[in-house]
Amino acid sequence: MTTHNDRVDQAIRNAVETALPQINGIDFDAALTSDVGLDSVQVMDLVMEIEDELDISVPVEVLAEVQTLNQLGERLRSMIKDNPR
Repeated sequence: MTTHNDRVDQAIRNAVETALPQINGIDFDAALTSDVGLDSVQVMDLVMEIEDELDISVPVEVLAEVQTLNQLGERLRSMIKDNPR
C-alpha cells in the first residue's frame, strides 16, 4: 500500500528528474534558490510537475513559504491529508 508520504516523495523525485534533468543528486534540504541555484521559472516548472503527478494545486503562498524540497514535501503531505480525494 502506498502512503501519502511515499506518493509525495516519489512525485518530488519524478518532478526533479523531469523538470530539472541538469541537476543530479539534489539535496532535499538544500535551499532551492540559493544552494541549488534555481530561478523562479525552474521552481514553477518543478511545482507544475508535482501538481500534475499528485493531481493537486499548490497555492502560490505555499511556494513563498518553503525553501527546500523537504519543506515542500511537508506542505504537500499536509494538503493531501487535509483534502483527500
